[in-house]
Amino acid sequence: MARCYVCGKTTKFGKSVTFSAERNSRTFKPNLHKMRVRLSDGTVKRVYVCTKCLKAGKVVKAVRTG
Repeated sequence: MARCYVCGKTTKFGKSVTFSAERNSRTFKPNLHKMRVRLSDGTVKRVYVCTKCLKAGKVVKAVRTG
C-alpha cells in the first residue's frame, strides 16, 4: 500500500544519529495521499500519490461533476 502510483516511492530504512554518535534504526516514509486520478485512457482511479508528484504536476486530479 505504501507506494506512490507514479514514481514508486516506498519506505526507506536508515539511522538516526544522536549528539553522542549513537545510531538507532528508523524509517523514512513517503508523504502519500489517496486521491482520485484521471488516467491516460480517461478512466478515473483512486490511488496513492506522493506530494512530490502532485506538486510537479505528474497526475491530473479527477473532478466530480454533477
